[in-house]
Amino acid sequence: MRKTLKIAAVAAVAMLALGVMALVYACSQNVTPANASEAQIEKWSPRGFFYSGNATSLNNLTMPCPMGHLPRMGRNNFGWNARLLENATNSTITGTVVAEAKGMLVLDISSGQIRVSLPQEWTVGGSVVNRTSLFDGTFASQGQTVTLYVLESTLAKNTSFSINTMLGYEAINVTGTHAYAVLPFNIQPNS
Repeated sequence: MRKTLKIAAVAAVAMLALGVMALVYACSQNVTPANASEAQIEKWSPRGFFYSGNATSLNNLTMPCPMGHLPRMGRNNFGWNARLLENATNSTITGTVVAEAKGMLVLDISSGQIRVSLPQEWTVGGSVVNRTSLFDGTFASQGQTVTLYVLESTLAKNTSFSINTMLGYEAINVTGTHAYAVLPFNIQPNS
């Protein structure tokens, strides 16, 4: 019985080592789908959308496999994946400021509340301010109406609901003052 236990332990350790080697090998491979339709399917599957493998972000930061967190963009450390930007649409949203928390601006609009991701830094006139002070009385405060220009990307959609994410890049307060997000890329809407 003792000999059988030793054999089982050795087999378990060998299988574990083999599994680790297979994982390391799989993570080192840069596999792309065989055709464009497979690439499209992978992009919209949860794994393809949230898992970027060894993705290289705009500032050439390579993310590790297997976790594949969303690449960071520039000095704002803004976690928007390039895949989110590929099919984003330009939208305008007007609403009343409810709160700014954890990098999100909560707005009350006619159909309910929405959340908009905000970059860390914004320019107002000749000054650079952070997102917290921007919506804490400097530019707008709780209860005031603002208009935001956003990039909107739909993550999932079916007959019951849709899930989308929005990135604010320009804001206009009630006095007509503009604030522009400090981003590592330029957004130029097509006319």
